[in-house]
Amino acid sequence: MNSNRTALFAALFMAFIPASRADSPAPEVPLVFASRPSSAAYFVMVPTKFDKDYKIIREAFGVAYRADEDGKPQELYRVKGWYSFEVYLSDDGTYLVQMGPWSVGSEPEKEDLAVAFFKNGKMLKSYSTADLVKDPSKVAPTTSHYFWQAPSPLDDSIDPAEAMALLPRLDYDNHFNLSTIDGWTYVFDAKNGKIIQRKKTKG
Repeated sequence: MNSNRTALFAALFMAFIPASRADSPAPEVPLVFASRPSSAAYFVMVPTKFDKDYKIIREAFGVAYRADEDGKPQELYRVKGWYSFEVYLSDDGTYLVQMGPWSVGSEPEKEDLAVAFFKNGKMLKSYSTADLVKDPSKVAPTTSHYFWQAPSPLDDSIDPAEAMALLPRLDYDNHFNLSTIDGWTYVFDAKNGKIIQRKKTKG
């Protein structure tokens, strides 16, 4: 099972944790994201480091690698200044999709990153939760944050297969699929970050 698929299963699991038990962000830890088994590219995500007084001594960063024919890692590029629990990487490692952090508050805001697209470590385009969620009344708020992606963790009637289909994914053609809690599905071209399709899928 590749890392992107593992991330899907993990996201599905997290989506159905009751909001009362998932009302604070998970601690940031080093993570590794890989493309498909047919690819030798992978991305290492490293969290911010603090000293004993909680002052930042190293900002978060990430490094994309490709294993050479001897299995040795060859660095492709680096990013810095952000951390994500969800990163999707193209097969050749060139294109990267960063999902936004914990959405603090009760409704979508222009300042709340939803998703960002990169080429060789340079950001191409980003979207806020306010850009993607058309009906803010559909978000699922908790005491500290809000859920904006589909499936809603507060919808206990949703079929697991349907929920899995709604989770983010980066396809072989570098099209990135993302569904929102108000029933819209977006397809982005990860090579430039542009929306190439939007459709109403529910509601």
